[in-house]
Amino acid sequence: MVIKTKKQALKKFPKGIKKLEIGSGDNPEKGYVHLDIQKGLPNLDVLADVRKMPLPDNFVSDHIRAVHIMEHFCHPEFAHKSLRKKYGTALEVLSEAYRVLKPGGKFRIVTPDFEKICQSGASKRVDWNWLQRWSMGGYENEYDIHHWLWTHEDARKWFGQVGFKNLNDWNIVWNPLEIAKYKIFPPKEGDKNWHRYEWYHWLFFEGTK
Repeated sequence: MVIKTKKQALKKFPKGIKKLEIGSGDNPEKGYVHLDIQKGLPNLDVLADVRKMPLPDNFVSDHIRAVHIMEHFCHPEFAHKSLRKKYGTALEVLSEAYRVLKPGGKFRIVTPDFEKICQSGASKRVDWNWLQRWSMGGYENEYDIHHWLWTHEDARKWFGQVGFKNLNDWNIVWNPLEIAKYKIFPPKEGDKNWHRYEWYHWLFFEGTK
């Protein structure tokens, strides 16, 4: 059963959820409960808009994972009100994540890092075609458009405004030997290690409720 209401969520997860992935898309991460607005996705557990999750308050105990979805929402201040109404803002997502997390739970995001993308472009370390993809999105559907790009300053501002504490960088790659394999040079066509090049240009950030 795909959850659509709080009643269904309580029935399926009477003790709450430990780890939630929002905007899980076509590549859901193992070990998580998966939420997305699109129907028919693999391993989908909750069908919902991430701004209005059908989950009770203080329901997720460990953390919420949001990988490459925050850039798909509008800037809370600069976007026109019609766009904010249609697509929502990143502040709405942050507020909703804060609501469903238990005290001590973390909200973790991965999103394109505007500063790193600009640095690589200025120094010509990465082909502009790659930088454009990372900046603008894939445009494969209405949810795959980038409305704005984040910086560390943005993350600290908006996480803090919602109420998150202990604002820190985090990283999905912890092993120093593994990190050393990641580079900032453009991948070749068909390179199976393409993620090592993109990884450098992402902003990894978390806050604690």
